[in-house]
Amino acid sequence: MRILMYVSSQRWLGGIGNQSALLASELVGMGHTVAVVSVGGPVSTDVGAHRAVSRSFNAGCGTVRSRPFVFGYHVVAPASRYLLALPRLVRWCTGPAIERLLDLGYPANPGPGFGSRFLRRLPHVLDALAGNDGNSGQEVAFLTRLLLGTHADDLAWIRRIREAFDPDVEYACDLSIVPLIGTLPSRRSPLVAAAQGFELVWRRGVPLLPAIQKVRDRLSLVVSGSEANIAGNLVPIWDRIGGPLRTKVVPYGVADDPDWQMPVSEARAFVVTQFRLQGLLPDQMRGRASGEVPLTVVWLSRIDGEKGPDLALHAMACLRDRGISAVLWLVGQEMPGSVLGTLIRQKIRWLDLEDRVFVVTSANTSRAKAAFLRGADVFLATFIRSEPFGMVISEAMACALPIVAPDQGGSGEILRAAGLGALAYPANDTGAVADRLGRLATDIAFREVASRRSRAAFESRFNAKAMGIAFASTLHGVVSERRLASLKALT
Repeated sequence: MRILMYVSSQRWLGGIGNQSALLASELVGMGHTVAVVSVGGPVSTDVGAHRAVSRSFNAGCGTVRSRPFVFGYHVVAPASRYLLALPRLVRWCTGPAIERLLDLGYPANPGPGFGSRFLRRLPHVLDALAGNDGNSGQEVAFLTRLLLGTHADDLAWIRRIREAFDPDVEYACDLSIVPLIGTLPSRRSPLVAAAQGFELVWRRGVPLLPAIQKVRDRLSLVVSGSEANIAGNLVPIWDRIGGPLRTKVVPYGVADDPDWQMPVSEARAFVVTQFRLQGLLPDQMRGRASGEVPLTVVWLSRIDGEKGPDLALHAMACLRDRGISAVLWLVGQEMPGSVLGTLIRQKIRWLDLEDRVFVVTSANTSRAKAAFLRGADVFLATFIRSEPFGMVISEAMACALPIVAPDQGGSGEILRAAGLGALAYPANDTGAVADRLGRLATDIAFREVASRRSRAAFESRFNAKAMGIAFASTLHGVVSERRLASLKALT
C-alpha cells in the first residue's frame, strides 16, 4: 500500500510524534510505502532519527526506507505564517522578551555571531511562541487559523504531494487535522483518522467540532488506542458532529529496543551521571546500589499541568508520613515559556521533600528515558485528564516495571488487560496512589509478579510490531472496501 500520513508537529518528547514515527517505521518495514506531511512545523521524536524532506517532492522520497529507519516528513503550513500581525507581536514581545528567549535556550550573554545565529533560528522561535506563551486567546486564534483557515499556498502544496504520491489510503494522526484534509479535493483514497489529541484542541475553544461535521462524510474510519478513549472522548461529541462515526481499537506500543532491557547496574550508573550534570548527587542515589533505598519511583512525562506532577509530590508526602522510605525521580521536559517547573520545585521545598524528590530535565534521548525506567522499581503516572492511551505506559512495560496509574481512560484499560488492575487507582486520589506504592514497597513478591506481568503484556500486545500489523490490516480492509464499493458503483 501507499500510505500518506498527516501528523501534528510537537516540540516536546512523546505522544503523537513518537507514535507516528513508530507506526511509519513498522509499515515501511512491512514493505509499504509511506509519505509524511507535518502540519505546523518539525516533528520532534525521541524514538529514532528524523528529518525534514526537501520541498522538491517526488513520488519516491516520501520516507527513507533504509535501516536504521529515518522518519522523513514534509513540513507544510509553517506556524510562523499563522501568527498575529507583526505590530501586535512586537507589542507582545516587549518587556519579557529576554526571558522568553532564554526559555527557548538562548544564552544570557551572547557572544560573537549570535545575531546571525538568531536570524537563522528566528522561524523556529516564532513557531515556538505561536502556541506556548500562556495567552489562551492568542493560542486559540493561532490554532483556528492553522487548522481551519489554512492558507491557499499551503493547501496547494499538500495537493501536489497527494498527486505525486498517489496514495491508496490517507491517515491523519489526529482528528483535528481532518477539517484541513476535508478542504482538499476528494480522491479515490479513503481517509482514516486517529482519535487522539483533538479533545485538547476543541476544549481550548477552537471551533473544531462544527468543522469536523462538515467533512465527516470523508472519514471512512476512526482508530483509537483504547475503548475508554472512544467512550470518554468520542461518544460525548457524536451529537455535535452529526452522529456516530465508525471506530476500531488498535492498541499502541513502542519498539522492542535493547535499551529497554539494559542491565540495571548500567541504568543506575547513567542516572547518577544525569544527576551530576544537574549538580545533584543525593544520598539516596549513593546508597541505591547497595540496596539501602527500598523503593525508587519514576515519573516520566512532559512537565505539564495535565500530566499531574504535583499529585506525585503529595503521594510522596503521604509515604513519608507513613514511614515508608522511597524516592521519586520526576523526569521530563519543561514546556517553553511555562512556569510550572519552577512551581514544582517550590512545592518540593514547601512539602519538605528535597531529600525524596529530584527533578531531572536533561533526559532528552531514548536511551536516557530507558535508563531512568530501568533504574527505578516502579513507574508512576498521574494524568489529570484521561489519556487516549499513554505511550509511556508501553515504555514502562517494555522495561518490566510495575505501573501505578489512574483508573480512567486508556491507562486503566491497559492495566486491567495486563493483569495489573490492582495498581490502578481512582483518578486524582493521592492517598490511593500512596496505598499502591506502599504495597509495592513492602510486598516484594507482589512487586516481582507485577514486573513479570508488565513485560509479558508488552511482548504479547502493547508493542510497535503488533501495532503495525494491526494498523496495516485495518488500512488494507478500508482500501478493499472502497475499491469494492467503486466496482459496485460501476456495475
